[in-house]
Amino acid sequence: MELGLSSTSDKSVLKLDPRTKLCLLIAISLIMVGGKTAGVEYILRVICAAIPFVLLLTVRHIKSALIYVVLIAFSVFCEGSVIPNISGAPNLILMILCGIISRFVPGYMMGWYTVRSTSVSEFMTAMDRMHVPYFITIPFSVMFRYFPTLSEEYRSVHDAMKMREIGQSVKNPFTYIEYVLVPIMMSTVRIADELSAASLTKGLCAGGKRTHICQISIRLYDWLLMFGTLAMIVLFFAF
Repeated sequence: MELGLSSTSDKSVLKLDPRTKLCLLIAISLIMVGGKTAGVEYILRVICAAIPFVLLLTVRHIKSALIYVVLIAFSVFCEGSVIPNISGAPNLILMILCGIISRFVPGYMMGWYTVRSTSVSEFMTAMDRMHVPYFITIPFSVMFRYFPTLSEEYRSVHDAMKMREIGQSVKNPFTYIEYVLVPIMMSTVRIADELSAASLTKGLCAGGKRTHICQISIRLYDWLLMFGTLAMIVLFFAF
């Protein structure tokens, strides 16, 4: 699963509004982490686990969606069939592993989808429509650029090591980490400076009302998803 720099919103079959994505992200993270494995909360968890899979398919990330399904299926199978039949340390280790997968991976995948399918312009426009202060919006907009760029820098360093056959000759893992970590740290400083300069060039610190070229709107399916999300949160706290 690769976090690219460019947004895939133009390739999406179902183009959701960024505000809808944030509602889904909050609901999925809340229900998956705090939900029980029985009753109404279990049904809500199943629905929340299925949402990232469907959304990944809409942006044509088939490989990521399949990996996600395999992880969730492994977790469900172990919780239902393996964990009750074993005891001791293996039971504890498997229970912790499955708990982490089932409770945190859906929220992570929803966040990953949100970053991949939302451009910075769309995010800034949505936050402005919600009247979110700039001291909150700007750090998050920088984050949308920073982590994908850092991921690309890591791949570049790794490719450079392969070209020089450094990774094959280094047997000490700590030395390998040093060869990767030092260039990444240098790139981190450069990326931060470039993003700060880009922010100043675009006038993010300037006062006054900003205009947006990007056009976003809440469509009918956005309203349906937001109402459905609100209903799930109400059921979660009610039961």
